[in-house]
Amino acid sequence: MTLALLGAGVVHAQETDLETRLRELESTMQKMSKEVESLRSQVEAEKAARKAAEAAAAQAQSALPVAPTAEAPPTRQELNEALATAQEAKEQAANMQQRFEQQGVQASFVDGLQLQDPRGRWGLRISGRAQLDYRQYLGDDAANANTFGVRRARLGAQATLFKDYLVQVEGEFAGSSVVLTNGFLELQWFNPARIRMGQFKPQFGLEQTLLDLQSDFQERALTQNILDGNGLNYDRGIMVHGSPWAPMYYAVTVSNGTGVNAEEQARSAAEANSDSKDVTLRGVIDFAKVFDWRDSVVHAGLSYKGGKQANRQSSQTDAFAAPSFRTEARGLTFFTPLSFFGAGGTTGEIDRTIEAAELSTSWRSLRFTGEWWRAQYSGLRTPTAGAPFEFSRDITASYVSLLWLMSGETWSDFYAGGYWQKIRPNNRFSMEPGGGWGAWELGLRYSTMDATDFRASNPSGTGQLSTANLVPTNKANAWTVQLKWIHNVYSRWLLSYVRTNFDSPVLVNGISVDHEDALLMRAQVDF
Repeated sequence: MTLALLGAGVVHAQETDLETRLRELESTMQKMSKEVESLRSQVEAEKAARKAAEAAAAQAQSALPVAPTAEAPPTRQELNEALATAQEAKEQAANMQQRFEQQGVQASFVDGLQLQDPRGRWGLRISGRAQLDYRQYLGDDAANANTFGVRRARLGAQATLFKDYLVQVEGEFAGSSVVLTNGFLELQWFNPARIRMGQFKPQFGLEQTLLDLQSDFQERALTQNILDGNGLNYDRGIMVHGSPWAPMYYAVTVSNGTGVNAEEQARSAAEANSDSKDVTLRGVIDFAKVFDWRDSVVHAGLSYKGGKQANRQSSQTDAFAAPSFRTEARGLTFFTPLSFFGAGGTTGEIDRTIEAAELSTSWRSLRFTGEWWRAQYSGLRTPTAGAPFEFSRDITASYVSLLWLMSGETWSDFYAGGYWQKIRPNNRFSMEPGGGWGAWELGLRYSTMDATDFRASNPSGTGQLSTANLVPTNKANAWTVQLKWIHNVYSRWLLSYVRTNFDSPVLVNGISVDHEDALLMRAQVDF
């Protein structure tokens, strides 16, 4: 499986110095050839003019000499010299091309192991990452076990063919079996509207769009549960995205809406007819680039996701449910709604819409970021007795964060394509003489969620809280303080403290808790 992954993928090949020199020589040769043709045309024109003048003089029997031109035409010797120079440039270009071909495949290490054809016809990049975690839950009443974990262990490959076709395949090896994360083809014919097909991460919100390699904190905020709780972090479909104007970026996705490694199910005719594709939209703009504000980013954006979800009536486990919520420390699952199924009636398909607003602004080494999400689940409940009635249940979640690059890097240097890129320290860490200490970042985040529309007292099948194994809550907030040490562009360590407060005590494993305290550590390396 690993060999299949490594051989399937691929990246953009970068131009080498030899390619640049070759193109310069070819350009020079073309220019000189044009000059030679121009000189030949001038010579022919001068010959024709002289013959015409001689004919006119003979006819008029005039002994007056032909008036000289403003500039003397090139002599044959000058033409021969120009031709010789052009021929020499052509021979140099041919020799350079021959050397190119003799060198074969070229290898480099820039954001991954890269192999490329010298002529730029194809390129291959092999990438990987490992995130090694430790979670310590504090307090005598902690309901979770302290543990070491492998959060992610991925291998992947990207390939570019003729600079217009990008293929990426990536597998997750952290679990008991290999899981496909990315597997797509991207057509890059037109940069403002690139087309991606397969399984990938639909762009929704800022923190979700960021790769975990670039994430601000060890784990994403409570907002992320709205997607993760339904397995919608990745999906299968088609996306058009790009930047038609430098300060702006957009993405439009049509996908199954069933989540990672899942296709649409048609277990009944009613289910096949009621389910629809998800449409996901995201648009952002950097006002700092619009107004040319230096050392700054003023990023603002909106996202939307909507679609109908088929709701099975045969059993509660098969029916669609709103997402559950887990703490940012990956500890307690404190909010677990029942599916939209229940005795005493039926609930048809569920309309799911998710909206988000994002703002991220930076000035030099400081950055403020905030997001607000709202998910709405609505449907029609038809009881066995009584009139049908409509229902709608909302979940809102948000966060704000403040980051400070204590080592002096400037945030605007790491913003591109509508989101934040990996930090490259001014002085990478090294124990060798003259080595630096890398980049240091201090972060603070507050996040909250409110799902008070979901209650145990709601009618069956319209969004109830599950009380099977625990007493849940429907409202919580969390504080995170983090220190991040970025050794170089490939490696970083994170140390976080997370405090989660529950609006009402949660009973888990026979223990009633109103908060969760956790200490998180991560060692990360990627290439």
